[in-house]
Amino acid sequence: MLDLIQSLLDAFPEGVVQIRGGLVQACSERARQYLPQLAVGAPVPAALTLPEEDGGGTGEFSQDGTAYAFSCSAAGGELILLFRPASECALTGRQLEGVACQLRALLGDILAEVGPATAEGGRPVPAAAFGKTFHRLFRLLNNLELLQGTVSFRPEVMDLAGLCRYVERLAAPLLREVGVTLEYRSRESGLLIPGDPALLQKLLLELIANAARAAEGGGVVLSLRRQGERAVLTVSHSGPPANGRRLDSLLQPGVGDEPPLPGQGAGLGLSVARRAVSLHGGSLLMEWGQSAPAAVVSLPTGPLNGQTSVRAPDLQRDGGLDPVLMELSDLLPARLFGLEGLD
Repeated sequence: MLDLIQSLLDAFPEGVVQIRGGLVQACSERARQYLPQLAVGAPVPAALTLPEEDGGGTGEFSQDGTAYAFSCSAAGGELILLFRPASECALTGRQLEGVACQLRALLGDILAEVGPATAEGGRPVPAAAFGKTFHRLFRLLNNLELLQGTVSFRPEVMDLAGLCRYVERLAAPLLREVGVTLEYRSRESGLLIPGDPALLQKLLLELIANAARAAEGGGVVLSLRRQGERAVLTVSHSGPPANGRRLDSLLQPGVGDEPPLPGQGAGLGLSVARRAVSLHGGSLLMEWGQSAPAAVVSLPTGPLNGQTSVRAPDLQRDGGLDPVLMELSDLLPARLFGLEGLD
């Protein structure tokens, strides 16, 4: 019987691991090729974040410099994990189509907003509407640069707990403008990790924006905890559970899904988050069960460079724009945007 189960596992094109109680029960030959440390009775590698309840999840993790895409299903205390090396292609065809669609829409907005002011006797430029469009356009270009690998990665010793408090303090008042509450929960007064503060701020805001959109006027919770030698961030919301089609698109991004509709963005959100997590050698799990899906990020807390000073997060200007406003620009009302912040 055991030989039959092993043959079935070995027949899968992906690596397959059977897990119970955090320990490997069985694994395929391909899984051992990918991760030689896998062994029956041994703990699951710490780099891999798994669902904590019955349900499932999909995501990406890094091990020894290689990124792997995975999906898992949990029931009755047992979990089946399937994984494979992540695609090196930064953008799918669906995402490129979404980018082109959004660029056309944003450029059309700019023409509609500025055009009347350039005509003889035209009305004044609506600064707030133009400001929002400009923020959205700048965010789209930043996301493209990150996914294409042209953004510098500058890790340093930083306080992740301080960054979370900072992001909550700035983002919560803005999200209240669209009827969404944001709460930060943690017992950690400080949690040092090697990371790029600007990139991790972008990651947090991306996950918060996705959760706020799904919350449908409810609440979003950002939490942080230490788990062994990992820092674990969770972004959850009080919205409804995702439907089957949405879960399928999370399992296989870009496969069998329609391009985003106008006003829905370019569909880059999860890819941006995965890229940021991968650069930090962490893992990202989109977990679902009986409640709404939650994003779980696990980041290594070391090694720390003792020669590097710890820097508290501060507000960085990017192209003269407020990065918090820029990352939340798809959600926020136009009245919050103006041209006063442009240098």
